[in-house]
Amino acid sequence: MNDLHLFGGVVNAPAFLPADVIAACNTYREAVRTAWAHRRIKAMTQRSLAERTECYPSHVSDYLHSDDKPTRRSLPADKVSAFSAAVGNWGVQQWLNRQSRLTILEEVIAERSAA
Repeated sequence: MNDLHLFGGVVNAPAFLPADVIAACNTYREAVRTAWAHRRIKAMTQRSLAERTECYPSHVSDYLHSDDKPTRRSLPADKVSAFSAAVGNWGVQQWLNRQSRLTILEEVIAERSAA
């Protein structure tokens, strides 16, 4: 497992969620809620998630709300990495990769063959 060595201890890098958990997500918003449900720090509040991702608390509430009304905001692309670091898993990225049916290895191979 990847570890981030810090003064006074070690923080584990984000983990991968089981494939069946990701496969159960039908939408991007479900993937975000699933990643949140599987967060490493169970006591983390939406407010502290907002602080860690530099988002407004009301926006985070929209990202994680169980209804999918069109007026609800979705987690913006530029916040996905910070969100993953905060919750401690790659759930959102895994879902996005699954939707594109592209593995990281396939992406690297395609990029190299195009050059």
